[in-house]
Amino acid sequence: MKINCYSIVIPLYNESEILFSLITELRNELNNEIKNYEILLIDDGSQDNTWQLIQMLSQKYHCVRGYKLSRNYGHQAAIYAGLKLANGQAIGIMDGDGQDPPSVLIKMFHLLEEGYDVVYGIRQKRKENFLKRSSYFIFYRVFRKITNFNFPLDSGDFSAMNKKVRDFIVAIDDTTPFIRAYRSWYGGKQKAIKYDRKAREKGQSKYSWFKLTELALNGVTSFSKFPLRFSSLLGGIIAFFSFNYSLFVIIRKIFFNFPPDGFVTGWASLITLQAFLGGLIIFSLGIIGEYLSQIYSSTKKLPIYLIQESTLQSSYSDTKQGENIDYGNRTTF
Repeated sequence: MKINCYSIVIPLYNESEILFSLITELRNELNNEIKNYEILLIDDGSQDNTWQLIQMLSQKYHCVRGYKLSRNYGHQAAIYAGLKLANGQAIGIMDGDGQDPPSVLIKMFHLLEEGYDVVYGIRQKRKENFLKRSSYFIFYRVFRKITNFNFPLDSGDFSAMNKKVRDFIVAIDDTTPFIRAYRSWYGGKQKAIKYDRKAREKGQSKYSWFKLTELALNGVTSFSKFPLRFSSLLGGIIAFFSFNYSLFVIIRKIFFNFPPDGFVTGWASLITLQAFLGGLIIFSLGIIGEYLSQIYSSTKKLPIYLIQESTLQSSYSDTKQGENIDYGNRTTF
């Protein structure tokens, strides 16, 4: 497949320490292999001077375009914004922490030229601590088991896709996008590339445990009904045994008068059973609440992101209300 233009989407949040070296390395790799390309830098509400550096880079290199979101919408929303703004026939996604090798991205683009729809990276080695590596390991395998499509293990957002897949993703009306799952759900002709993920040279990871947990919950509740079915099945099993136990107690009392009248017994087991059932009810309500929160977010019809400023135009506060403002995938404003 002949590709005339390539786009590289890079979400950024407080990455001023690594940004210049990242773009320098990326451009060196691209210039050796590709003629026509654009680099989209999406500033996801950074609090350092990331946006000022993006402006400098866009002035220095005509291939760099920068977009500043109006606040921190999250990593996945920033990627979604970049995909929507990309003009290329082939679109690559890489993180702004310098851990995704640009040389691997070039290989992904070459595979797209051979006719693949999606090429994604499989992390063979991670430089994070043991607890985080273990959490990633467990999540990917559990998520694959409870979904009804082939979700690749140990694959992050580092990938490349053709325009058809990009168009499919940006057409999805979801306030909590999960890009790597959309990419897998699409199917088509996909291929994996194994690579060693480098250690972060500068700065710190912006994915806290809270954000990682939120991402995992969003992914599970968006693509699987298993938690709801599991809680229903567990509730049914407990109800079955509870009914039989109650029947046993009634029969023993009526026909065998045990325990004798006036004799108190079973207090500890009763309290234990009540505590277990109460915890199970709260846990099940929490699962239902996660799904309801997804529905609630969707019904509000809020945009996935807002662009405050770009290197192509001034801040939207200098324009007429509603003019030249990208409201993500929604058009309710």
